[in-house]
Amino acid sequence: MVRVQCDCGSHEFVARKDAVLSGNTKSCGCLAHAHKKPSRPEPRSAPATPSLAAPPALTPEWYAQQIAGKEAAAVAAEKRANDLEEKLAHQDHTDLETHKQWNTEATTARKLRQEIARLKTAKDKAETGEKKDTRTQTEITRDKIRALREGK
Repeated sequence: MVRVQCDCGSHEFVARKDAVLSGNTKSCGCLAHAHKKPSRPEPRSAPATPSLAAPPALTPEWYAQQIAGKEAAAVAAEKRANDLEEKLAHQDHTDLETHKQWNTEATTARKLRQEIARLKTAKDKAETGEKKDTRTQTEITRDKIRALREGK
């Protein structure tokens, strides 16, 4: 360990000798802060317009917006996958890059369709006011047995 003068000229600090000799350590840290990107400015808040305001999260309207956006993305991904599949069908040799692109687009479309199905289920629950069952499996089983016994 050695005591060295910072390149800024105003500080002394202790560093490993090999780090100083190799040039890996040049400052007490103040130079790193000087080269850092400035932090993001606070976003300006736009005046809220009722027609463009997003609905509160987890409401049926919010789910409908999410579903519509993902539906558009899924349709676009499916179209790109179909175009690439058609391109592959008309080629005499295997184009690995096109096949990779097709696979990516087809996978993206499939995942979007799965997410849409999940959102539709959540939207239905939000519309009916159905809450997620937070009971443990043991409690659910116990309640089912009790209900069956009472039904006899």
